[in-house]
Amino acid sequence: MKLSLDTIGYGGYFTKIGEQLSLEESVRRAAMCGYDAACIFAHRPLGFPWDLNADRRRRLVDLYQELDLEMGAIVCCNDFVEGDHVLVFLREKELLYTMQCIDLAADLGSPIVRVMASFKGYFRNRYGPDGYGLPAFEARSRRVSRGEDFLEAWHQVRESLTEVAKYAQDRGVMLALQTHPEITGNNDDTLTMIDEVGVDSLKVGLDLPLFESYTRDDVREIVHKIGDKMIYSHTISLATFKTVGGAAYAWEEVTPGSEHDPLPWDTFIQSCKEIGYDGLFSHEQCSPIVIKGHQLGDVATIDERFVEARNYFQPLLRRLDCYTGNKPEIVEYNW
Repeated sequence: MKLSLDTIGYGGYFTKIGEQLSLEESVRRAAMCGYDAACIFAHRPLGFPWDLNADRRRRLVDLYQELDLEMGAIVCCNDFVEGDHVLVFLREKELLYTMQCIDLAADLGSPIVRVMASFKGYFRNRYGPDGYGLPAFEARSRRVSRGEDFLEAWHQVRESLTEVAKYAQDRGVMLALQTHPEITGNNDDTLTMIDEVGVDSLKVGLDLPLFESYTRDDVREIVHKIGDKMIYSHTISLATFKTVGGAAYAWEEVTPGSEHDPLPWDTFIQSCKEIGYDGLFSHEQCSPIVIKGHQLGDVATIDERFVEARNYFQPLLRRLDCYTGNKPEIVEYNW
């Protein structure tokens, strides 16, 4: 198992205005932080496929070799649920984008493209709470009460995943489907979707913070249930914050191993070892980072968190006898 840096943290999405890096500089940061690989977030201003012409792709491959980095996954945020207007072809555009990510992976020598079923549902779509037994995708109606709108969305996603999985198979690329509400609301849903698609190139991206439960027994059971379908994993921790009386009111991404980290990483990694997983653990920063003084963080904040995370995971991987990289155990942040 090796550690990868997901370049999303340097895209400026969740930091102060203007605090962002280019894709190439983000890749250099991965080497500076002591990671074994770098994953490319396939969106502007980082690795949007249409921005990377043939020459830039060749230079990226050379840069990875120069820095002694492995090519990690191509990470795309796609949404295969159809739009709500007959003349707005959202799904077709998402198919084109995802196929471009697969082409990018093939050109760069990346073995994996991270995909999702849908995306907006993670933030709760406007109809979701109006469903009867399933999340709603339309305003209250007979179809919503019967779950037909959800089933229609499920089939849209399944058709699209089947199409891109066949395309990926032809290009020699694997797709890692990340569990992500609300189409694949839990890991059982993800397995069901993969079984229904039935194309060998579609496997699972299994992220501990998106598990249904964090108890050690449940974590072990979920990992073993996924088994050899696991080909990719993100590492970030989610801390839930509560008001007086114990009601949850917010969550925040926190660095693994830090004070507020609730996740049993040792159990997760040991379980991954038991099922024979030998891929990447890719660290990401993909939500607002609020620092002292109630301000958004900057590039230096991202640097520090990436270093802290790899300095937590490297010794843990070594202790569990499953680190297969060649980087030092501890890296000092001094730039």
